[in-house]
Amino acid sequence: MQIPLVLRAILGLLMDLTIPAALGAFVLAGMRLRSEGGINFEASGGFLKWMFWACFLLSVPSVSSWLVAEGIPGASQLNQAGATGAAYTAGIEKVTGDFVDNFLVGHVVPVIAASLVFKAVLDLSQGYSPLASIIAALFLLGVEGIWKLATGSWLQSGGQYGVTDMLMSVFSYAATQISPIVGGLALSAAILNHVRHRPWMGLVASGLGFLSVTGIWALVKSFSGVSI
Repeated sequence: MQIPLVLRAILGLLMDLTIPAALGAFVLAGMRLRSEGGINFEASGGFLKWMFWACFLLSVPSVSSWLVAEGIPGASQLNQAGATGAAYTAGIEKVTGDFVDNFLVGHVVPVIAASLVFKAVLDLSQGYSPLASIIAALFLLGVEGIWKLATGSWLQSGGQYGVTDMLMSVFSYAATQISPIVGGLALSAAILNHVRHRPWMGLVASGLGFLSVTGIWALVKSFSGVSI
């Protein structure tokens, strides 16, 4: 059964808007990072939720292709909707893409990051840790780089497992690229605290833990018998 033209146009618009919507989700993830438990993000917090939605939106085309391969009735029209409704939705798609790329990422994100840096200085002046605001500002300023990774090396698997495979790529990147840097900083802070005769054992344990994230993950998998 053929979907009516107006519904195909709307469906095509929604399919085309998944890309700028995913970029907007990464920006919202960075904004939510500041308000989640200080410098630690919560498993049920908004940061991970927006990261999930960004990965899901980027994986929608591969999921629709898998539905077509499985022979789901009407699934083939998902891939055809964009071309069918292009004449009716091209203007809206362009405006939305320009809004996300030029206005949101190009102008709003730097202002928010600058305000977070200013807030970090205020937190420090009041005796609070400035790390939460600084980390959120760094994440927001790096949204374009994260976007390139998400649409490049992270988005390699298609089919029904595209979302979860992309999330595992995010975890692998955090474990292999970010964790060693954080571990080195923690060990450096431990040395500094030791010289200043302040508590340092916790920083040493944290540094070793960050340096061993991949090993701890492999150990947990071996204990549970899961091969992923």
